[in-house]
Amino acid sequence: MTKTPVAGFGCLCACGTSAETCFEGALTGRARFDLPGARVNSAYATSYPVFLAADEIAKACPAGESLSLHYFLTAADEAFFHAGVFPAELAAKKRVGVIVGTSVDASFHCFDLYKNNRAGTPRPGDPQELAHYFASSPALAASRHYGFKGPFQTVVTACASGTDAVGLARSWILSGLCDAVLCGGTDEINLIPYDGFTRLLIATKDRCRPFDKNRNGINIGEGAGALLLMNEETAREFSVRPKGYVLGYGNACDAYHPTAPDPDAKGLKKAISFALKDAGLAAQDLAFVNAHGTASQANDAAEAAAFNSLLKGIPVWGSKGVTGHTLGAAGAVEAVLTLTALNNKIIPPTFGFQEADENVGVAPVQTKTPLTKRAALSDSLAFGGCNAALVLGAEDYDG
Repeated sequence: MTKTPVAGFGCLCACGTSAETCFEGALTGRARFDLPGARVNSAYATSYPVFLAADEIAKACPAGESLSLHYFLTAADEAFFHAGVFPAELAAKKRVGVIVGTSVDASFHCFDLYKNNRAGTPRPGDPQELAHYFASSPALAASRHYGFKGPFQTVVTACASGTDAVGLARSWILSGLCDAVLCGGTDEINLIPYDGFTRLLIATKDRCRPFDKNRNGINIGEGAGALLLMNEETAREFSVRPKGYVLGYGNACDAYHPTAPDPDAKGLKKAISFALKDAGLAAQDLAFVNAHGTASQANDAAEAAAFNSLLKGIPVWGSKGVTGHTLGAAGAVEAVLTLTALNNKIIPPTFGFQEADENVGVAPVQTKTPLTKRAALSDSLAFGGCNAALVLGAEDYDG
């Protein structure tokens, strides 16, 4: 096992504007849960509430910049701050890559292009304008923003995008392709996912209830998580004290169905097994699992099948009761929350969970739970049969 240092991380979502305040929200249940209002022009906008990030962050978004990109750069700035590293200095001395996971930002500008073409008002073919429509645009924009010269990639594996971005960043470090990688995920509330999930009949008008007997659907959320990964040499050169470690990563696509998970969780079981093998750890080495836990009937049942098979007896925490389902950002937001929980040696409650479902067989933690083990697993499931998992280590992990 080779552990990859996390030099710094940042986060924002409905329960906070920084990694610290997000974790405070996870502990207390404080989160902004409301109707989307003018954010979406939808017939459902008066019926289905969402988890919204703070208005002051959105108001600071520069003209011409997508809100998803703004969220990511805000979280990335926090990651650099906590790492104690200036991006320009890092760019001048090291090969720095950027990987951004998203499910919306890579396509949202295409929606504008479609509307303009339908209206007969397409914009001129300006190269900068056209760059918005490229699949790599969020990572490209972030790379240019910080002046990095290394490779960049936007990952779009639906709701596993953030997890895959962090895992891929680890592989770039281990392969020697990069000395450091800025990675994570980001997504904003907008019409495409809002109407999409509502029309799939998996959204709920209530606050979501992960793994609960009476769970009845998901709440869309928004936000971003950013992690700055480095190799050991770069961390030493910049006098970085790691805030945690990426210990292992696994992914697997079972291609079971375009929008439904495999009930037997074959792909997720493989992803978890690959991540544990990469980390050189066994299930009993884990302090907890940060579950995908969307509170849909199908997701929670499939995820529980994997946990009961591979992670029996390991405490399960579901964080979407305070973050909502942040789509492509989810895996990155949850990676930051997992590291913060490890560093604070406490598992937050699973807000929304009230009554165990005997048909699922997983009852997540309901109270603040102290922990002693220094590693945890975070997993993601996504449309198209995409599954991904990360094993993360605390800042004092010495394995």
